[in-house]
Amino acid sequence: MRTLTISLFLLLAPPLSAAPVSDQKSLAEGVSDALGEGAPRLAQATTLDFVFERTVRDSVSTKETTAVHRYLRAAGSRRQRLDIRVSGGTDSAAVIDGDAAWLIVDGKHHDADVAAVAARLPEFAPERIFSVPLALATEGTRILGVEALSFGEEVDDAGKRRFVLVGTDGDGKETARLEVDARTLLPLQVAFESPAGFVVYRYRDYREVAPGLTLPFEREFLRNGIRISTTRVRRLSLDGAADESSFDPAATKLGPLPKPAGGPGKPGGKGL
Repeated sequence: MRTLTISLFLLLAPPLSAAPVSDQKSLAEGVSDALGEGAPRLAQATTLDFVFERTVRDSVSTKETTAVHRYLRAAGSRRQRLDIRVSGGTDSAAVIDGDAAWLIVDGKHHDADVAAVAARLPEFAPERIFSVPLALATEGTRILGVEALSFGEEVDDAGKRRFVLVGTDGDGKETARLEVDARTLLPLQVAFESPAGFVVYRYRDYREVAPGLTLPFEREFLRNGIRISTTRVRRLSLDGAADESSFDPAATKLGPLPKPAGGPGKPGGKGL
């Protein structure tokens, strides 16, 4: 059980007619196939443009703050930019271009430490935000192959079938849980015990971002039954034209970030 908990804690174009699932092994293989290539496909992209909106609940005041983020990446990771527009707060941007880094705050350019900015920006990349489904895409058969998990099938209140893998401790208490849509074999929920408490990730609105890459466009994060944050993707595009103006150190005007591209099937991903 300890191995199971550690494995799930480290987790931080699919066919609509999936292969038959009858046990834990076939489910693990089906989940990996449905999610596609995972992180390697993102790493291959010549450019990446990732726009998302996140609402976060403060653990002390319980006040919620909403911000729109845009993470750009080009030339491997030598060029990165993160724009943040906080509702009722200060707009800012952090940029890395090779050996130079700077911040833009209140319309002014401020030189910054490259190493410090380089350590911070990847936290807002899709590899970090969608680490669970990306890990299941490439390592699903290993992660979900733990013997302590039990395989089952459930029907939710709307009558939709889902497969489940559940882990329990010696007293029968549930310590880990994976819920998978029985039609698409895409993960709906991952939950597990962590040092910070019982953590739950819920995923919705899966889209085919590129051939061989499927990701959810909505993620909900809960800890000990309390919703901590909700993340909704506005845009995730790969291999587009590089936005040279975003890496111009003389440009200090921060304009509005892109609006949502639309529903499933619209630019930015094919709905499933």
